[in-house]
Amino acid sequence: MTDPASRPWQLLMVGPGIRLITPEVGDQLVRVFDLSPQTRLIEIETDEGDVSVSRVWPGERLERVAAIEADIDAIPGIRRMTVFQSG
Repeated sequence: MTDPASRPWQLLMVGPGIRLITPEVGDQLVRVFDLSPQTRLIEIETDEGDVSVSRVWPGERLERVAAIEADIDAIPGIRRMTVFQSG
């Protein structure tokens, strides 16, 4: 698969059909996530069961996002901020 050090997230694959997901398919899934950043989850149906594929972000990155959101929410006159995620 693509070198994980070159991206800020890790690929997470779970499910009974995971044995059928080759490293080459894993590379292609990484590419899909890279080219389509709004993609949150990919479901793959295999002969051995489904595989759920998603990205895992480091905790400190999520904490930084939460802190930025809190700073914006605290600005006088701002009533609410909604962050939309694909889903």
